[in-house]
Amino acid sequence: MADFRRPPEWSQHADRHTALIDPVLTVRPISRFDYTVRRQVGAIDHALVFVTAGGSYDVYMPPHRPSRAEATTRRYTSVYEVDMGSHPVRLELELPSDDDAFSFSGTADLTWRVADPKALVASGERDVPTRLARELHQVARPVTRGFSIEDSPGAERAVQQAVTAEGAFAVGTGLHVTCAVRLRLDDEAIAHRRRLRTLRYESEMLDPEHEFRMRQAQLDHQLEVLRERQAQELAAQKIAFYQYWLQHGGVAMWALHLAAHPGDTGMVIGNLQKEQLGAIRQELELIAGDTLEDYQKAEAARSVLRSVDDLMRERTAPPQALPPAPPQPYVPPQPAVPPPPPGAPAPYDPAAQGSAGSYGPPPGSPPDGPAPAAPPPVPPLPPQPAVPPAPGAAPWRTDKDAPETGAP
Repeated sequence: MADFRRPPEWSQHADRHTALIDPVLTVRPISRFDYTVRRQVGAIDHALVFVTAGGSYDVYMPPHRPSRAEATTRRYTSVYEVDMGSHPVRLELELPSDDDAFSFSGTADLTWRVADPKALVASGERDVPTRLARELHQVARPVTRGFSIEDSPGAERAVQQAVTAEGAFAVGTGLHVTCAVRLRLDDEAIAHRRRLRTLRYESEMLDPEHEFRMRQAQLDHQLEVLRERQAQELAAQKIAFYQYWLQHGGVAMWALHLAAHPGDTGMVIGNLQKEQLGAIRQELELIAGDTLEDYQKAEAARSVLRSVDDLMRERTAPPQALPPAPPQPYVPPQPAVPPPPPGAPAPYDPAAQGSAGSYGPPPGSPPDGPAPAAPPPVPPLPPQPAVPPAPGAAPWRTDKDAPETGAP
């Protein structure tokens, strides 16, 4: 700004980044020789509008300034300092439609700058944004009256054409204005349009979604049927499995228990031995009964019965650790014995002797007295059915495969 003797009549104290409403920054009166004594020290990008004594205006655009001779001869009485920068303004619009019950909501982004400082000073305009909003409504409202509230794109194009038309907007103010108008529907119309779009999208997705849900329900049904069928098959297998093992009882039941509880091996073996020895004891009780005539056989049977009882008591005692077995001496292989020639006497074979064993002489020897009565035959044990092993359990070991423990 210029540095003069007199204080300014009007000053905004604005800088380059101040949001301006009035582009006239200062208004200062000057005398005839005031400008020639002190040189201007103001901003070089501001325009100076000098007022002469005759009421005319002399404009000096930046960076031009009047010389001392011009200032002296023209006899200026005051000077206006005008900002020449561009300034943005945003205006909120409410424009009517063809029906007064509905209005367009809009936004106008304007950029204005002073193009003719002399016309601006002569117009006396002091509030540029208000002036632009007023003229924009005057131009746009008659245009939007011809459009329905549903036709916001057409109304926006028409308003934009009317604003950019030559000489239709901000005429006579010395301003250069650019404007971009955006119109939109009111809130109710926007909500209605969104609802229509949502319904259209849902209608388009109805058939595919129905087909998807039907297929999903069918697959779920098949899966549920398969699960129910597998559960029934599993229950039937369990029933058959337990029925088979429970019907056979005895060793079969203990095998089933051992398959489910491998840690109870000792208990299972002990119970099996008790059952086996109990069966032997019952058979020996028959032999030692009063129905037998030979007292010697009865006494021998009683002796065997007592031995079996002792064995049962020993088996019920807690198991003790066995000493390690001694190393077996090496036995060379024996040569094969050729068969005897025909007519030679056969070698003695204890296994081929009669049932008397050590109680009588070998066959063919003369008896010393009357032959004793033969003992009644011992009824054999009933045959046990073959029992398959339980699923996942080790095969059952028979008595032939068990190691000898010294029991009869």
